[in-house]
Amino acid sequence: MGKCRPSVNRLIQMESIGEILREARHQKRASLEDASRATRIKMEILEQLEADEFDRLAAPAYTKGFLKLYSEYLGLDSQAMVDAYLRSQGGLRRQGLHVETERTVRARKPPELKLPLRSVGVVVVGLTVAVFAIVLIKSHSHRAPVPVEPIVAAAVPLVPKADFDAYYQPKPAPAPELVEPAPTK
Repeated sequence: MGKCRPSVNRLIQMESIGEILREARHQKRASLEDASRATRIKMEILEQLEADEFDRLAAPAYTKGFLKLYSEYLGLDSQAMVDAYLRSQGGLRRQGLHVETERTVRARKPPELKLPLRSVGVVVVGLTVAVFAIVLIKSHSHRAPVPVEPIVAAAVPLVPKADFDAYYQPKPAPAPELVEPAPTK
């Protein structure tokens, strides 16, 4: 059986990639089980390919591989099918080692709050200054004036005098005896 390679016009006329795959499988008179055994691709994946449920499949690199393998099995132009898949998904986008389709990127929910770090820093510093200013103003308004009295330094001794003798008093050491040198002759 010769390969039935769809032209670009046929791909455009068809509604979807899945429809092309399903039609080619029917022309080949193969069941999904036959295709699964021959390609070693799980039946669930083949069903998702034929249903155009590409977002339910693994990463785009795997989807491209599945499409290529399944298209070759069905006798289709595998490169044209992969190109049609990429066009339908808006192309691929690479971020580091992660590759995803444009459709997946657009469908992803945007982050709830995305502020530049500099703006966040300015807001935090501004709020901190405002809180300190409010605390400072409130602490001065509630404080009663304290009368200032002169300090008398000479009336108070620095060390209080104890009215008892210390328990331990060292004994005075005996004075060393002086030894007179012997007279020299």
